[in-house]
Amino acid sequence: MARNTIPGSMRDDGALATADNESNTPEMIQERLKSVIKVAVADAGVLRKRVTVTVPRSDVDAELEKEYKELVTEAIIPGFRRGRAPRRLVEKRFGTEVGQQVQTRIVSNAYLAAIDKEGLKVLGDPLLWVKLKDKAESDSEQLVDMPTAIGHLKLPEEGDFEFKCEVEVKPEFELPSLDGVPVERPVLEITDEDVDVQIKRARANRGHWAPVLDGSVERDDMLICDMVMTADGKEIKKAENIQLAARPQRIEGVTFEDFGDRFNGARVGATKTLEGELPDDYEVEDLRGKKARIELKLNDIKRLELPPMDKEYLESQGFESEKELREYVRDEMKNRLDSEIKRGMRNQVRKYLLDHTKLDLPEGLSSRQTERAVLRKAIDLQRQGVPISEIAKHADELRTIAQEETTTELKLHFVLEEIAEKLEIEVSEEEINAAIMMMAQAYNRRFDRMRDDLARNNGLEMLYLQIRDEKCIDKILEKAKVTDAEMPRKPAAKGEKAASAGEAQKPSAKAVAAEKPAKAQEPKAEKKPAEKKESKPAAPKGGAGKKSK
Repeated sequence: MARNTIPGSMRDDGALATADNESNTPEMIQERLKSVIKVAVADAGVLRKRVTVTVPRSDVDAELEKEYKELVTEAIIPGFRRGRAPRRLVEKRFGTEVGQQVQTRIVSNAYLAAIDKEGLKVLGDPLLWVKLKDKAESDSEQLVDMPTAIGHLKLPEEGDFEFKCEVEVKPEFELPSLDGVPVERPVLEITDEDVDVQIKRARANRGHWAPVLDGSVERDDMLICDMVMTADGKEIKKAENIQLAARPQRIEGVTFEDFGDRFNGARVGATKTLEGELPDDYEVEDLRGKKARIELKLNDIKRLELPPMDKEYLESQGFESEKELREYVRDEMKNRLDSEIKRGMRNQVRKYLLDHTKLDLPEGLSSRQTERAVLRKAIDLQRQGVPISEIAKHADELRTIAQEETTTELKLHFVLEEIAEKLEIEVSEEEINAAIMMMAQAYNRRFDRMRDDLARNNGLEMLYLQIRDEKCIDKILEKAKVTDAEMPRKPAAKGEKAASAGEAQKPSAKAVAAEKPAKAQEPKAEKKPAEKKESKPAAPKGGAGKKSK
C-alpha cells in the first residue's frame, strides 16, 4: 500500500497542529518532525525493516500542553463553571483520554516522518512491538497492528517517547522491454468431458455438507477437530471444534502438505499428532522458529453431497432434459472460450515478465504477504464463478504449495505494480462495480451484498489490483507478437497442484471447463438474450447495481 493510501487512523489532520496556525498542515508537521526525531532502521527478515522512532520529550510536552490548553476552556467539571476548573483537576479527570489522543497523533505522524526521512518504500501498514496489557505475566513484546497497539502503548511521564515497528518494503529492480512480447494464441475446442466437469461444478453449488455417520475420512472431507498446541513442553494454544479440510493445510503458520494423507481412513475419535516449525514471524517472538506439537482429535466428519441429476434438479435449473442441459452448457462454454483464450495469453505475458525481470526475493515470505497472495487468487476464482467450496480448496493449496510458487506470486505483484506506474494505468469506480456485478450474477447474489463481503475482507483492494494488472497486461498485448498455435490436451493428474498466476498456462479445453462458472445453475429464462446493461454500472457503495430495460 502506498504511503498516500494509509488508512485514516494513521492520518490525523489535527495531529500536532495548533489552532492558531492554519498553515500547520500534516505535511508540514511531518516535515518538521523529520528534523527532530531519531530513527534507527535494521533488517528484520524478508523485505522487512525494524524501525525504532524516538520523539524528543519537548515535542511530547508541547503536544500535551496544546491539548490541555484547549480542553481547559471547554471542560465541564462538577462544582465549576465551563472553562473555570483548575488545570490540575482537568488533567486528573481527562489525563488518560488526552494521553491516548496525543499518543495516537504522535505515533502516526512520527511514523510517517520516519519512513519519509529514511526513504523507505513500505508495503501496507506497520506492525508495532508492544507488551499486551492482558498478558502482564509475560515480559515479551508482540507485533500487533496500529489500532491494537495504541491501546497498549503509553506515553512516558518523563523522558523521550520511543516506539518500535516493523514494515515490509518494496524490492528494487528494472523492467524488461514491453514491446513485441512473443505470445501464442491457443486453438481450443469443447469436448463431452469438459461439459461433464462443468455440470458437476454447477451441482456443487447446490450441494451440502452432510455428516459421515459410519465411515472414514476421504480426500476433501471437512474435519471437525479439537486442537491442543504445545511448544517447549508447554501448552500455547487450545481450540475446540475447528474446521479443517482433508487436504494440505496451514495451521498456526505451520504448513502440513500431507495433512489429508495423515487423516485419510481415520474415523471419529481418532487422534493425530503433527509437528512442525513455527514461522519466523509468529505472533509470539519467543516461539519463532521453535518446534510445535499439534494434537488434533477428530470429533466429526462431513462430506459434500451433490444433488442427483433427476427431473426435480433439471426443472429447478430450467431444463426439461439432461440433453437440453448439456447443449446449453456446451453453447455457453463456446461463447466464453474467447475470454479463456485471452486468459491464456495474459498468462504467457506474465511468464515473460517473470522470466525477463531480475528480481530475487528471499525464500521466507511473511504470513501477511502469503495471505495477500491467497486472497488475490481467491478473488480471481470468484470472478470466474468457481464454487465457494472449490475456492477454499484452491486457497488451502496456495498456502501450502512450494515456497517458489508463492514467491512467484509476490514477484509478479511487484512487477505489475511497477508497470502500472510506468504506463499510468488507472482503475475507475465504474470498472470495479462492473466486475462486482458480474461476480454477483455468477453467484446469484445481490450487488450490494457481494460488495459488502468484499469490503469486509480486503477483497475490494485485491479486486482493484486484479483489474489494474489485467489492464497492464492488455496494454502489453496490444504491441505483442501474436501467433496461432494448436494446444495439446494435457489433463492434470489427480491431486496435481494448481498452477500459480506466474506460470505460462497454455490452457486446454478441459482447463477452460474447470475454471469457468457453471451457467447451468441459472434458471431457464437465462437462455433468452441477455438484457443490455448500463455502460456504467456505477452503483453507489453499498447500493445495488441495476439493469436497463
